[in-house]
Amino acid sequence: MSASERAQVRSVLLRHISAAALEARLIREQKDPEEGFLREHLRKYILHKYMLPEEECPGDGIRELTEASLAHMMKVSPELVEELDTARSCAGATSAMVKKALLFQAMEKELQITIPADKAAAVPDVGALAALIAPLLAAKQAAGKGGGKG
Repeated sequence: MSASERAQVRSVLLRHISAAALEARLIREQKDPEEGFLREHLRKYILHKYMLPEEECPGDGIRELTEASLAHMMKVSPELVEELDTARSCAGATSAMVKKALLFQAMEKELQITIPADKAAAVPDVGALAALIAPLLAAKQAAGKGGGKG
């Protein structure tokens, strides 16, 4: 890879990192966020974390977005990801499973919340993720109001 190609890759990576951080900040700072707002900004956050262009991801399924990210990285069609995803950990986790877990860890860190693991594993799409996260953000905001200056 040439120096100019590396610079271009670095630029794209930094743009996605910055955009994901902005989406996380918007979510964190929104007072009493509604699920529609959360759905929109969580989807944008995920697309940036996965470095995916909007036009490659018409759906909102978490698995679908994760596999689209792997397909984008591997430069194959999303249909082939499951077939080609033979990399498994000792515990039997596929690359898609690990990528989703890392996404949720990043989300917890950047949104400053804790998502129960059992509920995170069952989240099928961005809408369900928004419904799961909404009360967590509300509780965090309520705790912040009561535990401040005095």
